Amino acid sequence: MFSLAQNYVTRGFWGDEAWTSLISQLPYSQMLKTTAADFHPPGYYTVVGLVYRFFPPTEIATRLISVFFYLLTILVVYKFASEFKGKTFGLLSALVLLVNPIFLTYAFEARNYTMFAFASVSSVYFLNRLSSKFNFVNVIGFVLFSALGLYTHYYMLFVLAAEAFYILLFDRKILIKSVGLFAVVGALFLPWVPFLLSQVTSVGESYWIGGIDERTHFEAVLRILAGEHFNPFQMILFAVSTALIVLGLVQHIRRRSFEKPYALIWLWAVMPLILASLPGLKVGEFRLPFRPIFFWRYLIPAAVPFSMIIVHSAQKFPGPFYKLSITAVIVLSLAIDYLTLSRYPLTFKQIYAQEVVPQIQQGDKIVTVLPSFAEVLYYRNRNGLTNELVVLSVGLVQFSGKSLLDAYVANGVVKIQENVEEPYFYLSPGPKIEVRR
Repeated sequence: MFSLAQNYVTRGFWGDEAWTSLISQLPYSQMLKTTAADFHPPGYYTVVGLVYRFFPPTEIATRLISVFFYLLTILVVYKFASEFKGKTFGLLSALVLLVNPIFLTYAFEARNYTMFAFASVSSVYFLNRLSSKFNFVNVIGFVLFSALGLYTHYYMLFVLAAEAFYILLFDRKILIKSVGLFAVVGALFLPWVPFLLSQVTSVGESYWIGGIDERTHFEAVLRILAGEHFNPFQMILFAVSTALIVLGLVQHIRRRSFEKPYALIWLWAVMPLILASLPGLKVGEFRLPFRPIFFWRYLIPAAVPFSMIIVHSAQKFPGPFYKLSITAVIVLSLAIDYLTLSRYPLTFKQIYAQEVVPQIQQGDKIVTVLPSFAEVLYYRNRNGLTNELVVLSVGLVQFSGKSLLDAYVANGVVKIQENVEEPYFYLSPGPKIEVRR
C-alpha cells in the first residue's frame, strides 16, 4: 500500500492540480487578482505558494501539502472523538477516516479538500469545547480555524451555518457569546466578501456546474462513503455504511436522546448537503435565486463527520456485531483503496516524456486549448522547454480557468491565437497529441 501511495504522489497532474501549481507560482498580488476573477478563495494557494519558496513546484512537493493536512485532520478527529466518547471511539473514528476511500484519494490530490477538512473539523472541535469551557484558547481556536476554512473553501459557510443551527437547537447557553464570535469570523473574512459577491454574480451568468437531478444527491453520498471509482466493493461498502448510519439514527430517535456532540456531528454532515442544494432550486413555478453550486467534490470533507457517525452507530451493537461491522467497513475501504491507488492514468506527463521531448525541435510551437492549458504549460515548464505556447481562441470562456490563462498571457508566457502555422505539436484534452509539420 505504501508503494502504491508513493506512485499516487508522483503520477502526472490533471487539470485542476496543474491549475493549483500555476496559480501558486504567480507573484502573490497577481495570484490574489487571478483567484478573485475565478471562483476560489486564496487561502490554499497562499499555503502552496509559501511551500514553493522552499521547494520546487513538483508533483511531490505540491501533493504532500494535501497529505500533511490529511494527517492533521486524522489527529484532530482522534482528539475530538476521544473527548466525546473515549479513546476507543477516537481511535476507531480516526482509523475509519484514515482509510475512507474518497478522503484517502484526495489526500494525494493537489487541491484544497484536505485543508478544508482540517479547518472545518478544527472549527467544530473548538465549538464543542466552548460548550463546557468558554475560555480564551477555545475562542481563538474557533475563530482562527473558522476563518481559515472560509479562506480555503466557500462551502465552509455551510459548516458555519450548521454550527449556528446547533447552537440555536442544543446549546443556547452560549448563544449570545457565540454571536460575537461569528461576527469576528465575518469581520476577518470581510476583505474578501466583495470578490465573493462578484464571483457569485459571474457564475450566475456562466459556470460549469450543472443542475441537480434525481441522482445528484445519491451519487454524492455514494462517493463520500465509498469512493468515486466503480469497483466490486463500492456498493457493498456503501450499503454497510448506510445501514450503520440509519440504524444508529433510528436508535437515537427511539430513545429520544441525542448527545450534544452527536447532534453537532450530524448537522455538520447533513446541512452542507442541504444548503448547497438550495441555490437555483425549482419547485413548480417557484425558483430560488442564483444557479446550482452543488458539486459532490466540494463535499469531500463530509467524510469526516460521516466516519464518526459510522463508528458511533457500530458501538451501539452487541460485541460480535460491533466488531464485525467495524471490521467490514475497514476491510472494504482498504480493498477499494488498493484498487484506487493502483490506477496510474495517462496524463500529459507521459505524453511529454514519450512523444514531445524526444522529437520536438527549437522552432516547433506547442498548441492547445483552454481545457488542457494548465497541464500543457506546467509540463512544458517542468521539462525545461522554451518552445512558444499558443492557446487557440476557439471555445474560450470567461470563467473557470480563463483568469489563469489571462494572467500568463499578461506575463508574456502564452499567446492566444485563432490559427497557428505549422510546425507545431497539438496537445488536446484526453490527453491527445497530434504533430503537424
